[in-house]
Amino acid sequence: MKRGASGVARCLIGSRTVALATRLVILLAIAAWPQSLPAAESSFQDRPAGESVEDLDSPLTRAIEERERMQTLFPWLKRRLQLFPNFVADTELDLNFRSYYFPLKLPDGRDAYAWTAGGKFTFRSGWWRERLQIGAGLYTSFPLAADDPEALTGLLREDERSFAVLGEAFLRLRWRDTEATLYRHELDLPYVNRNDSRMAPNSFQGVTAKGIARGVPWLNRVDWVAGYLSDMRPRNEDRFISMSERAGAVGRDEGMLLAGVQFRPLKNLSVGGYNYWVKDTFNTGYLAADYLWKLNADWATRFQGQYTHQASLGDELIGSFRTWVASGRVATSFRGYTGWLAFSKTDDDERIRSPYGSYAGYISLMQSDFNRAGERAWSVGLSAAPKAIPGWSGFFQYARGDGGFDPLTFVEGAGEQEFDLTVDYEIKEGRWRGFWLRLRGSVLDTDNAENTAWQVRVILNYALPVL
Repeated sequence: MKRGASGVARCLIGSRTVALATRLVILLAIAAWPQSLPAAESSFQDRPAGESVEDLDSPLTRAIEERERMQTLFPWLKRRLQLFPNFVADTELDLNFRSYYFPLKLPDGRDAYAWTAGGKFTFRSGWWRERLQIGAGLYTSFPLAADDPEALTGLLREDERSFAVLGEAFLRLRWRDTEATLYRHELDLPYVNRNDSRMAPNSFQGVTAKGIARGVPWLNRVDWVAGYLSDMRPRNEDRFISMSERAGAVGRDEGMLLAGVQFRPLKNLSVGGYNYWVKDTFNTGYLAADYLWKLNADWATRFQGQYTHQASLGDELIGSFRTWVASGRVATSFRGYTGWLAFSKTDDDERIRSPYGSYAGYISLMQSDFNRAGERAWSVGLSAAPKAIPGWSGFFQYARGDGGFDPLTFVEGAGEQEFDLTVDYEIKEGRWRGFWLRLRGSVLDTDNAENTAWQVRVILNYALPVL
């Protein structure tokens, strides 16, 4: 396939691209046939499409957003608990059932499928004297049907084994606008996050603190986070491993120092920076800016830019490298519909690594992050959440990358293109609130690869706030 602008144009309108898009629609139709059984999914695209660019997810907004609490299914029991101190009265118990059906085929010809059930059971106490809180979370995944001995789907452990693990077990301390969390807990930072796109999210072990400084001259509001993480539990594992081992340094037990800050000098402008340091392994620095421009009640546009720099450290346990990626995105919305255009450029020396969560770039699709060494990528997308059809939403995204090193064929400059389509149905009110059905399909075509890769994900989530 030829490179350059003309090559991209021919790719977009050529018969091969039309055939790939047609295949994506067929895959989704097959998955939606009544005999196909439902399941669940999440990542930085882990929620249904919003009505405007204000709802467009990004690493910066995710890092500081407040957790939303659903109304309990048993209000009469909650009212009775109000007779007790806040530590008991404000207790939260949530059961999040998840079922996941996931067949796939890789570019190298390997294929697999798994259908699993399980989910997450979480407990959070109320605040004792507004200073102390405890919490825990049990994550589970059990096979209903599977042919996935290499754990390619990420829904189960190797050899199709189930898992049940105490992913969260924390003590949280609060003083004014500062909170410190100790031991096992979840994080949603750029590059260090839950990446809740399979049966269970990533979780981390260590201590982190976060806070807000308000009324700072010239900066308005400042959000900050700092901490030390000794270990993490990958999303399809039942054990915690060191941060250095997770990056590939087998046999080493190094942790991570992290720090981040975000400023809001203007009402609709956010600027942030994060740094993650793992001794003798590698360092990641991340900068981003996000500006929302509201024209009127119907029209809004959002401008986003980011830069990531990574480099090996000390003994260089996972090799010697230094690389970067820069990317940007502009999105506009009108009455429930949002369209966006994004681009990125990765340094020629090395790919971007993200072993501790999902990649923080704007071009990160279901199968590819488009951040290989030397890769130049662009993407377009469209989402719809029309008010006239309550509960229904969806989005389509296309991405093309050229110039990147292809690890499958060892060929420089291999291009790749991906088509993703997602349809969501979520019930937000009434007796069945908390029900969310998601259908996703993806086709990835890599130049010089023998096979076209594809995925279908059928996902069922049902959130039951017991208390």
